[in-house]
Amino acid sequence: MPETKAAASGSDDNKLLGALCYIPIMGISLLVALYILLTEKKSDKFLAFHAWQSLLLGAVCIVVFPVLFIGLGIVGVLLATVTMGFGTLIMPCIFGPLVLILLVGMLYLAWKAYQGEKVKLPIIGNFAEKQANK
Repeated sequence: MPETKAAASGSDDNKLLGALCYIPIMGISLLVALYILLTEKKSDKFLAFHAWQSLLLGAVCIVVFPVLFIGLGIVGVLLATVTMGFGTLIMPCIFGPLVLILLVGMLYLAWKAYQGEKVKLPIIGNFAEKQANK
């Protein structure tokens, strides 16, 4: 993931708001990202980038995780019937580490934003940057 120093990161308040865009606790990231994009803060390209990237990452997770959960559930049920219950272990063994990787990744993005840096995620990072530069 390419990292860049943000030219417009400015104050510590902006760095904190950028970091809060990625905190995955009780919708804080969604509320902060919407606050940034719906107020005059959207003119700060650093904040706008982090708000857009956070929203897009959340949208991808909303689409991918249920599909993955259903797919793994089907595979688990099929394996459970063939292996006499062993297939039910597939869900926590695969889904648990994926959730942990996502959580660690979001905390990393928050930490980098608090340092005043941008880490562009593949695909959605480019789109977020285009939206922030509008």
